[in-house]
Amino acid sequence: MKKTILVIREFDEFSEMLAGAGFEVINFQAIEILPIENLDELDEKLAKLESYDGLFFTSPQAAQVFLSRIEQKKPAFGGKVYVLGNRTRTLFADTNFEIVFRENANTAEELIDSFESRELAGKRFLFVRGDKSLRTIPELLKDAAVVDEIVVYRTIENSNDLLLSEEIKARLRGRQIDWVCFFSPSGVESFMKLFGEGLPDTVKIAAIGATTAGR
Repeated sequence: MKKTILVIREFDEFSEMLAGAGFEVINFQAIEILPIENLDELDEKLAKLESYDGLFFTSPQAAQVFLSRIEQKKPAFGGKVYVLGNRTRTLFADTNFEIVFRENANTAEELIDSFESRELAGKRFLFVRGDKSLRTIPELLKDAAVVDEIVVYRTIENSNDLLLSEEIKARLRGRQIDWVCFFSPSGVESFMKLFGEGLPDTVKIAAIGATTAGR
């Protein structure tokens, strides 16, 4: 029997691969990521980007907004760019930045712990993030370095199709969904608000990233 997978994200390459492998895929975009309306503060940071020893990115969404802006501003920067996650790293693949990436780091804490203290101590960093960030980077470095923060995108709950929501509820009750795939803690929270925390014991959960899995 064909397995049914509920993907808590818009249809993209991930869902296309599942459908191509013969699964039934239901896409439910529980959250929406939007760049903040006013990027003046980011422009101010870009104007003095060379004053930072490094930049931190823990989400591809932050990287996308940042890279889009520097295409316009073209600031000078000779420091390092510390990235978490392969999707984030991929976005910087065609840039001239010196990228620092740890294959085995699944969380911001693991990324920081992968460095010896002299790599980060006494330096100044810019953390480019979203409004729902757990702020692990500045918290971990607060006694060792200076970390400025800039919010470049916000996460909002999406106004989903009511008919689709009711269909998903019915199929969950009827044990007609085999897997639910999550990609962010915010997506988990939005899902639980709509569908509750209890799922049939036949449903398996897939999560991208340790932070999402923890939530």
